[in-house]
Parts: sequence; C-alpha cells; structure tokens
Amino acid sequence: MKISALFSASACALLLASCVSSPSAASDHWSPRSVGPQVARITLGYEPDVDGEYIDYQWQNKLHIAKTLQRHFLNWNPDNPFQPDDPDYHATRPIHSPLPNPLNYFHVESLVIGAALLGTGTFIPLPIDSVIATLAPGGPEELVAGLSVAFRPLRVVTVSFLDDALGMAEVEGDAELIHVTSHPTPRYAD
Repeated sequence: MKISALFSASACALLLASCVSSPSAASDHWSPRSVGPQVARITLGYEPDVDGEYIDYQWQNKLHIAKTLQRHFLNWNPDNPFQPDDPDYHATRPIHSPLPNPLNYFHVESLVIGAALLGTGTFIPLPIDSVIATLAPGGPEELVAGLSVAFRPLRVVTVSFLDDALGMAEVEGDAELIHVTSHPTPRYAD
C-alpha cells in the first residue's frame, strides 16, 4: 500500500514538474523540440549558435582530422613556418558531394566506422557526418551541383551524339557545354 502511494505521488510530482507555463524554446530541456538539438550537440559536438552551418562545421572537422594525421604520420605541419606552405590548406571548401571527389565526402571517418563494422563480417564505410551535412540546409543543392559537375562530360557526349544522329548543323548550349559541330556526311564513309 505504501509503495503504490509513493509511486503515484512521485508520478504526479514528475508530471507537475514537467509543466511549463511559458512557450518552450528549443534550449529548454523540458520541451520535446529540444531533443534534436541536444542529441546533435552531445553526439556530434555541433552547436549551431557557435559553429554556424553544419556543412561547414563537418568540413572543418575533416580538416582538423587530416591535419592531425599529417602531423603524426607524415611529420608535416602546415602551421610550421620552417616547412613549405601548402596552397590547398587555406583553400575554400569544395562542393559537398560524393562524385567529383569521393575522398572529400567519405574521409577517414567512414573508414573508421567501416572498420568498426568489420566485426559483423562486412566492411561498410558510412560517412555519417557527410550524410547529415547533405540532409542539412544547403546540402541537397550542393549534392546536385556536384553531380552535375561529375556528369557534365557524359552530358556533352550525349549532346554531340544526338546532334550527329539528328543531322543538326551546329548547337551552342550554355557556357559549360563544349561547342559541338555535327557532320552532315557519315564519318566512316568509304
């Protein structure tokens, strides 16, 4: 009898303690809207107010990992004034997409996760930070831009093939396409 009364009293206390009379903010730990930002802050170390966009934050993390690995394994430090400068070290962030350069997208993180999953019998490199950044605001646009850069040569070949097949005299596409001229006679004529 005493245990059930104690249990009901503690349940009522917890319910009353979780009530909020003012509108809850995302930083209020009693709000369900605070779960996502708190999980991101605890598991990923990402704080939007301090770190800015997640796509830039994960790229900075990848740069820090690469710098640490270069210092320890290659004995190279870009901050050392007695070593030659690396022009790529202070370059802007590349397009966040797996196809123009998959090493920038997958990076060391996916290899470590793949090695951890190797205990299950398969090596599956999972780029968790990159996938989260792709799903973040601005990520889908960069994914499409990277895919268009990767498939542009195929697009040019397709356009030139269609020009030759349809017998068009000349096609000028947008600035990125190569100027294509078709041949009115077959190329392999006897």
